[in-house]
Amino acid sequence: MHKVFFLVFLFSSFLFADPTDLDSLFRGKEYRPVLNESLRTTTEKIVEMAPSTSKSDKNSDGYYMLQFEAVADFDAAQRRKAQLSASTGYAIQIVFDTPFYKLRGGGWSSKAKAEDKARELSVSNINALVIKVR
Repeated sequence: MHKVFFLVFLFSSFLFADPTDLDSLFRGKEYRPVLNESLRTTTEKIVEMAPSTSKSDKNSDGYYMLQFEAVADFDAAQRRKAQLSASTGYAIQIVFDTPFYKLRGGGWSSKAKAEDKARELSVSNINALVIKVR
């Protein structure tokens, strides 16, 4: 009796259950989460809209790049540079800052734009830090 009840419950759960993200992966569809236009908080938006004190460029608050990794071995840095360049489409620079070789790419005049790009890349499992170069 318990076996029959279990089988009926099992089959009914398959018939009336909504598909999950995992089900779509098993069907061969790639899962990509939908991101909002911007994930910044409202206070960051207010800071971004505040007038800049820079005399040279009113819209610029510095120069920002994405730093992908820091490795100690130069050969490993070269291999990883090729991989990152292929997956992101950026020209990746290797910067030696004792004792690491840092892999950096991209370039934005606004920190908010650089953070948006880092979030966009994180969907593809590419982690990056936003750093201010100047």
